[in-house]
Amino acid sequence: MSVLYHGGAPDLKPGDYIEPGHSRDNYDDCPICRARREKGADAIEGTGHPEQVYCTIYRGYAAFYASMYGKGDVYQVRPVGELEDSIDEDFDGCYRCDRLQIVRTVEKHVVLTPKRRRKIIRFMQRLEGGICLNPLPRNATPEMIERWAAREYADMRHIMREAERSIE
Repeated sequence: MSVLYHGGAPDLKPGDYIEPGHSRDNYDDCPICRARREKGADAIEGTGHPEQVYCTIYRGYAAFYASMYGKGDVYQVRPVGELEDSIDEDFDGCYRCDRLQIVRTVEKHVVLTPKRRRKIIRFMQRLEGGICLNPLPRNATPEMIERWAAREYADMRHIMREAERSIE
């Protein structure tokens, strides 16, 4: 088996365990976070397997999730329990299991620059059946960036409205 990575909560130590229920749902005023706390797996963008934790062979993908935590860390991990393919992802190389043990921290307090985020997304798109995102091209003009930012903002507003409706 390849080296496995997990991106998430910061400041864990080698030997610590990552268990189900520890998530990035910790921002009190975030509607998506509230929906996840109240509805669990049925909430918008909820995981289909809240009783398990996720890991991947792709360090960049783990960094992507660590950055969503809010300056989370990327860890090299070892599965505890049976390792299963994750059907929640659109590509191979992602797994889930009962819990993970931290081997070492490979990247601390991850904040992705726009360039690194695009690089990770492009890499994931090149994988067979990769994610379907529309990142900016390398030579984006200011107008293209402005239109892209407006679309991203509109998408986020929609997600937030859906999260609010799901907890009402």
